[in-house]
Amino acid sequence: MFVNKEEILTTQMPDGVVRRMLGYGDKIMACEMIFPKGAYVEPHCHSDHQQMVYVLRGKFELQCGDEKRIMLPGDLCYCAYNEIHATLSLEDDSAILDVHTPLRQDIIDESREKGV
Repeated sequence: MFVNKEEILTTQMPDGVVRRMLGYGDKIMACEMIFPKGAYVEPHCHSDHQQMVYVLRGKFELQCGDEKRIMLPGDLCYCAYNEIHATLSLEDDSAILDVHTPLRQDIIDESREKGV
């Protein structure tokens, strides 16, 4: 599967966050998430999938379980099933690569419905 940048569905999320659904297969998906400074994804967990968060640019405070860390480009955080995690952007135009397995049908559906 190849995806040209013109084919990527972009969705405006709350707090000015932009999600770019990069691609997916049967059991995996990848999204680029772009955050303004101060944007916050509340603590939450997923019982049906695992997630990796890779910092592409900028600076974040990530919570994974009971631990919080400042994350910079090149840093990665793995969130297991049912593990509480949260994200706070500390700089404008900060970006992460979110990888989910298995894929999240809710993200695919929302991207198709609201994406441009």
